[in-house]
Amino acid sequence: MATTEQTTSRTGDRLSLAERVAVVINGGTGSFHNQMIQLYLMFFYTDVLQLSAKFIAPLFLVARVVDAFLGPAFGIFVDRTRTRWGKYKPWYILTGALIGVCGWLSFTRPPIGGMLLLAYVALTYFLYSGLKPMEQAPAGALMSTTTKSLQERLTLGQIGFVLIIVCSIVAQVAVPVLYPRLGGSPATGFSIIMGFAALLGVVVAIFQAVTIKERYSHINSAGTQLPVREMVRVVCTNKYVFIPYLFTFAINLSGGIRSALTIYLFRYYFHNTDLMATAGLAGFLPMLLGVALSRRITTAIGLRGNLLVATVVGALTNAAVLLMPASATGAWIYVGVSALGSFFQGLSIPAQGTMLPAAMDYVEWQTGKQMQAFIGSFSGFFQTLANALASAIAATSLSIIGYVPNVDQSSGTLAGLLVAIGLVPAICTLLQLSVLWFDLTETKQQEIAAELFSRRGAQVDSIPLGHI
Repeated sequence: MATTEQTTSRTGDRLSLAERVAVVINGGTGSFHNQMIQLYLMFFYTDVLQLSAKFIAPLFLVARVVDAFLGPAFGIFVDRTRTRWGKYKPWYILTGALIGVCGWLSFTRPPIGGMLLLAYVALTYFLYSGLKPMEQAPAGALMSTTTKSLQERLTLGQIGFVLIIVCSIVAQVAVPVLYPRLGGSPATGFSIIMGFAALLGVVVAIFQAVTIKERYSHINSAGTQLPVREMVRVVCTNKYVFIPYLFTFAINLSGGIRSALTIYLFRYYFHNTDLMATAGLAGFLPMLLGVALSRRITTAIGLRGNLLVATVVGALTNAAVLLMPASATGAWIYVGVSALGSFFQGLSIPAQGTMLPAAMDYVEWQTGKQMQAFIGSFSGFFQTLANALASAIAATSLSIIGYVPNVDQSSGTLAGLLVAIGLVPAICTLLQLSVLWFDLTETKQQEIAAELFSRRGAQVDSIPLGHI
């Protein structure tokens, strides 16, 4: 039986720093575009293009529901396709570049109006939002075809996390400062920023094309699969699979609603949009500290304990906005409370990431079948569905509370805004309490992992050394 060290030695291919960056950089640029969609696109539509929230709400909902099915469907297509440039690499590069171009089109005001403008907005948004889940299919597979080394994969994960944080900070800190100042108007400012992002996307695509090497795309998995109907049954009925889905769904739903409405809070309630940059930075730094301390906290209070504490603190910090006055002092209190919530969120991030892999191992241990890719694709489905509902809820909320762009809002509208950005996300966060029923303990996970390793040992030894 092959030991872990033996397997690692067989898969000790070492990537250059350039290739490491090329493999994971789309995670960073993708995070930037996610932030642009969540934080600014609805604001761009309502306040820059002067579109009605009644048009935007169904647009967001329909488009993101369609998006939820695009990821798995595109994944099936990519798995069955091979090109002379590679199996996953060309689709990873192409979707990354197209996202940048469609982002620029979505944030650019064309010289048209009426129904033509509505058609333009719908088309560009469908393309922009639809490419995001499609990119996840080749992105999830590319790492496995560039290296089989565990240490290299860990390094790729670290580099990817840093790039995600950097690009997210750019979106949350730099963009709110730049868009009103570039080109003399918000419309031109957004177009310039996203034009630069599109150009960067093309440059990155060229860099990836000459740097990334798919070394293992010719190897087929030795694992077997359940019939699709049985796989769906497992996903829908196994609590260890469904709870991570629900947890992720709640995080994306509450965070998406809050992100979409944040700019309205700072512009119309606190009357200080520049402070958004400070709020964004104040959110990321405590989160990084929380991530650094997460392992110690999880060891001390356990996986469920960590996630439960983060859930309760998240609900309370979301709801706290209801108590904040419409003043500079209230704005700074909001920044501080948000920083506190981000710290506890950071504590829970690594713990969150262990639930779905543990569920995948449990399913394989229970059924003897491998269905990791299918389980992972459904996770993306729930994330996209949550983002769709979040965008629709945020847009619908603006319509319900009587929001009117570019004017001082009534006291009733501002009160409704506080409910929409505070109470509603707090209630959504409470869905994360489902982790109470995730009783797959760390000890049990170790036992399952050991048994699965022993089952796979004979298969590892049977594969010729030159093919690993």
